[in-house]
Amino acid sequence: MRLLVHVAGEADLLLDSRGRTPEVGAHRVAARRTQLATTLAGPAGARTARRLLTDGAWHDQPFSTPAPSPLFGALATLHPTPDLDVVVLGTAQNRNDSLDTLPIAQTLTDLLNQPAADDDTHSVRKAATVAIPGMTEKQVAAALTAHLCKAPRYEQTLLTWGTGSTSLALGVLTALSQAGLPWQLLLTSQPTTYEVVDPLDGLDADPVAGVLVRWRMFAALDAAANTDPSTVFLTDTQRRLVQQAAERHRAGFEARDCASLRAVVADAVVRRDGTANLAVRRYITSRYEELLNADRKTHPNAVNLLSHYEWRPSGSVRTLGQKLGEIRKKRNTEPVCSSVGLSSYAWLTGEVADALRLVGNDSHLLRPPGPDHARLIGDYLTRYDTDGSGWQDSGLPDPPVTPAHTVLAVWLTGVQDNPTVGTVGQQLIDHGLPVAVTQHLGVVKPQIRAAVFGVNGTPASVDRATDDVLRVRTAGIEAWTELIGPAGSDSAAVEQTIESRISRDTAALLFIPTGYKPAMLTLLRALRRVGAKHGLPLFVRQNANDPGSYLHVHLWPALTGGDLPLLAAAKGALHNLELDVAWRLMAASAIDTKATDNARMLADTFASRDGVRNDHRGQRQRASDANSTHRTTGMIAQRLTLVRAALTHAATPPERIRLLVLAADAMEASIAARKRSGVSALDYRDVRGEWRCVAARRDGPQAVAAQILLLLNTARDRAPITHGTKTDPDAVVAEAAHALATKSGLSPTGKAALPQDVPSLLQDAVDAALCLSFGHPDSVDDLLTEHKRLIDIIDDAIRDRTHGNRPPEESSFQPTAANRTTPPSPRRSPASAPANRRDVDLTHLHLARETGEETVE
Repeated sequence: MRLLVHVAGEADLLLDSRGRTPEVGAHRVAARRTQLATTLAGPAGARTARRLLTDGAWHDQPFSTPAPSPLFGALATLHPTPDLDVVVLGTAQNRNDSLDTLPIAQTLTDLLNQPAADDDTHSVRKAATVAIPGMTEKQVAAALTAHLCKAPRYEQTLLTWGTGSTSLALGVLTALSQAGLPWQLLLTSQPTTYEVVDPLDGLDADPVAGVLVRWRMFAALDAAANTDPSTVFLTDTQRRLVQQAAERHRAGFEARDCASLRAVVADAVVRRDGTANLAVRRYITSRYEELLNADRKTHPNAVNLLSHYEWRPSGSVRTLGQKLGEIRKKRNTEPVCSSVGLSSYAWLTGEVADALRLVGNDSHLLRPPGPDHARLIGDYLTRYDTDGSGWQDSGLPDPPVTPAHTVLAVWLTGVQDNPTVGTVGQQLIDHGLPVAVTQHLGVVKPQIRAAVFGVNGTPASVDRATDDVLRVRTAGIEAWTELIGPAGSDSAAVEQTIESRISRDTAALLFIPTGYKPAMLTLLRALRRVGAKHGLPLFVRQNANDPGSYLHVHLWPALTGGDLPLLAAAKGALHNLELDVAWRLMAASAIDTKATDNARMLADTFASRDGVRNDHRGQRQRASDANSTHRTTGMIAQRLTLVRAALTHAATPPERIRLLVLAADAMEASIAARKRSGVSALDYRDVRGEWRCVAARRDGPQAVAAQILLLLNTARDRAPITHGTKTDPDAVVAEAAHALATKSGLSPTGKAALPQDVPSLLQDAVDAALCLSFGHPDSVDDLLTEHKRLIDIIDDAIRDRTHGNRPPEESSFQPTAANRTTPPSPRRSPASAPANRRDVDLTHLHLARETGEETVE
């Protein structure tokens, strides 16, 4: 069975919609429909009525467009057979718009459903009209999905492309994709009239792989490439690079060397996750020791200043910040004075080390690096070969070490504006970027660059492009006027033009689909290739008629299996409690936006920070007060429960070390948030002092509980990514228990009662938190329950995509023969499965429903 979907418009009645008022347009449509209905009811019937649309035998030629009607021209190309169904979409808005196209759609289906004994050139199995109650993509997808639920399973689907509303056409593609139906476009505009094209062909790199590299999600990418069947395609060279990067990250959490620690630092500044910067301070000391060893080759008596100032006169240990303060204060005294000219001293007192120290301080509160510190550290990392070489040669983007914060917006100008909503440039000035884009990037104020294309040879389009560029430049947006050919034959040139506007700061592409459809298709193809090459997510913003704030956001088109690798990576991030990474990856997928919003709230709640969520219009709304005792220290037990449960998925020592540190940081962040609220004046150091006093009593369960929480803090400080040297997580806990028992003067029995491994410590910490009223037994599993619910939602989405239209043995993406280095998985032929090439292609393609501009095409 085959399906042809067509968006009805005035061109279907061979009427020219340009330069006429709505009233005149409605009058002409009514007159045409009346004539067609009269002819259809006459003795000649359907055959003559259809010829009016195929041959254009009208008497009002000044109002007509050249025959054939787009729908009937498409049917003639397809050679209709009894296995072809036709769906014609028409608008029927609540405001009863005079230009609603539902009457046109009904006329077309009447003509197709009326049999003609002597005319079988346009015979179809069935033609149906689908009424769309508005112009938004969501309304289109909902109406068409309802129709498809009652229809047979189609093996091939075509959408006419070139006439009718672009918004409605994009909505059709989303509905078809969500239904798992393979689709192609049937062009109805010159010069490629009635050519069948696949707009998702032509990639020689897996776009999902690039996006995960840009996010430095090497372990997740390696896992996706090694699943059976794989959801991401990697060549042998690419696989080797990714595996080396993943191993470098694991080594960094064991603090093996400065090179591996730099990779972990890069993760912190790029991912913007509150849990990704746990190891950054360790790099300060490791790099200092590396430079000091080099300095001692020429200055053998150089003193290790960090060791020299480790202890206070009272016998207590100084923090790293306190050591650095002492070193600066005693610059003119020995042994600092003799070290001033050394590279190790310059590093220790430089701005990069200071930024790393502050970022490390924030890691105790689960705060991501601030933009200024992230930029400074990122610039420092560019001096090193942090992730090895050969990425671009392999077809993957170089992994970034600096945080990207700029969106390149691209749009095509038509020949006239809709004054109700203004130009695209004015919309960006008034409303900023779509929520989907800002959420995925995790940047408070992302920058915008704009490439505005005008159609070469159409002065009105070029003039409007120039005007819009000037308009956005006055608002501080960097912008350029570009040209595109009307025939779409300059695809390579367009791709090169867009690529020239990409910089290391570019984090995403935003396409606003307006204007002449063939040229728009060329832009879309070029943007997809640029996005795949550079690992940039491509967002596509829908246009609507209504002015005002942006509407909801979701993927376009939500291809069956297309976002499977991103969902798997998001699930892995949830398991690892990289919660900020998880919700941003979910924002990059086609999963329900409510799930993304809830994942974001989970990240905020776990980190004890004020959260925001988006209302139904995409406006940011502050969540309930995160500074109350209930939501800060009152949830310590819930947070520790979540970390304890995450141990189930922590298979390697670095992963378990990270969770050990994360548990203590979550506890400290809770106490700091309570102080910020004004509920308590005690900071984390004060609270630890209270715990020591309680523990010193050594009587009752509260004393034991205080000792356990002190042990959790001590174990964190002895982890290899903080200040310790042992790489086995259980050995770290045992060492911390021995040190705490010795310092506290515990009896052999009391020492033996202390936990000696990570699972035991985290379980005891949960119980201790409950004992000290840092939670309630009835709610201790609340965060864990929400976490599991999000996992279940992702599992359901993965199951839907896995059981979609793709054959189970097929890889999500296959490269061109030129760069294929491993045998491809078995595939169906394009004729039998035209959608097989696009299962992943648009993982990085999103649709943000926004206000837009109307153009005459």
